[in-house]
Amino acid sequence: MIEELKAIGLTTYQSRALEVIFKNNLSLKELSKIANIPPGKVYSIAKQLIDKGLIKCTRTRPKKLYVENASEIISKLTNNQETKLGKVISTLQDFGTLIDTKENRSTPFFDLGTTIEDNRRIQMRTFVESENEVLQIINIHHKPKYNRQSKTLWETAIINATQKGVIFKSIYPKKVILPKILNDLSKKHPDKFQVRRLDTNFTRCDIIDGKNVLIKLVHEDALAYGGILFIKNKKFAENLKEIFYKFWSEAEK
Repeated sequence: MIEELKAIGLTTYQSRALEVIFKNNLSLKELSKIANIPPGKVYSIAKQLIDKGLIKCTRTRPKKLYVENASEIISKLTNNQETKLGKVISTLQDFGTLIDTKENRSTPFFDLGTTIEDNRRIQMRTFVESENEVLQIINIHHKPKYNRQSKTLWETAIINATQKGVIFKSIYPKKVILPKILNDLSKKHPDKFQVRRLDTNFTRCDIIDGKNVLIKLVHEDALAYGGILFIKNKKFAENLKEIFYKFWSEAEK
């Protein structure tokens, strides 16, 4: 446990102290002895953990250090680490994208397409790279009968994704008829391919695993194709996920 606590940001002494306080209510003297922390350091270590909101101290004497709820503390530590790591990853991805863009090189973090071939390739990333969940907003400009060759490939890829455990939640316009392969999927596996109905002109997008976003710039004229973007950015994905679930709550089942 000590190595795991160190891995998510605590010092060696903080990790030793927290590990034993998880199991027992301890005085400073007991903590020093059990966690092998020098007596001259144990007070400052305990204060650091209290200031972080990880442990508490009784008011009665002798004062005891304790953890009120181990699961909540672990959750707090991991959430803090995920936030920090997310910022680091985002900064590194932005840096890599900037360098590659300047050199006119492609980058998986920001994939921009302007042709029908790009559209086919980049859209496929949603289904191939997804691991857990895909949230889709299909807007009122969706034309299920147009570009059937590509759509058939994507629909098959959706089937393959659900077979590896990916859950799809898709918002479709009210009057759009689902292709047979997807309609059959929603009936056979309603937990894996969930569909609700809502007429919206919000940007056509996929939110993949809460960290990647695909955006399509489409128009009521199916031939007026604007382009497609695949962006790896957790914060952007979280923003769109919040919007998605607002629509999802309003949509008809």
